[in-house]
Amino acid sequence: MDVSQRLVSRTCPFCKASAEDATILSYGNDEWPMVECKGCKFVYLKRAPVYERLSEEFAWEKTSETERQVREEREPVKQGLSRAFKHFRQKVLKRNKLPELIAKYIPGGRVLDIGCAAGGLLATLPTQYQPYGIEVSKALAQAAGAVVEPRGGSIMHDNALNGIQKLPEAHFAGVLMSAFLEHEVEPDGLLKGVARVLQPGGVVIIKVPNYGSWNRKVRAEKWCGFRLPDHVNYFTPENLEALIVRNGLKVVQFGLADRQPTSDNMWIVAAR
Repeated sequence: MDVSQRLVSRTCPFCKASAEDATILSYGNDEWPMVECKGCKFVYLKRAPVYERLSEEFAWEKTSETERQVREEREPVKQGLSRAFKHFRQKVLKRNKLPELIAKYIPGGRVLDIGCAAGGLLATLPTQYQPYGIEVSKALAQAAGAVVEPRGGSIMHDNALNGIQKLPEAHFAGVLMSAFLEHEVEPDGLLKGVARVLQPGGVVIIKVPNYGSWNRKVRAEKWCGFRLPDHVNYFTPENLEALIVRNGLKVVQFGLADRQPTSDNMWIVAAR
């Protein structure tokens, strides 16, 4: 496969303007240029790996380990403190926002985790939920299948855009996209698919890095939300909400606590 067949050339994911007219930002590099749309100001990678490369070459379990090593070498003290704080927050303070949101908005039924990795999240769902997933990494999809099949669920090994189109309409009580939408080359198409497969009143819970955060402005190219070429979209609170609404979903939770300017991430809950 030559280089042209291994890359996707993109227009602006938000307004569809040509990337050739966009402003090149210093956060990218020659191989993976990052640009800002001159019209709508959406920030994205000008080109991305084709889906087939995400199955193995750029599979999450490989790129995440590479990224961890780079950050450890560059800022060992900061990374150690970050790990300690994460452990304290989850184990001591018992704060993990996703289970809280699932319990609040999804009483039970079929739940689809898009980008489910090895099924770790699905394995933690209480028994009132039937777990399903879509995963582009072949190895992770196999591991996740072993987790959910004993509970009557299943895992689809496919990219998210293809996978969502194969699923039945109005089939799921909830869809989860925790740290996924920033990876999707066609966020519009995926959100349209999510709206289609949700039952009336069903919800999607989304977590993405907050490009509008103060920390991104202070940390610049060292910001934790930058991952090349994994993260192809960089959302602000404003364009994330607009993208969700225009694809047929109604926002039901997106308060200041969900999109704090001091936080690197933001959470939004939307319903069909």
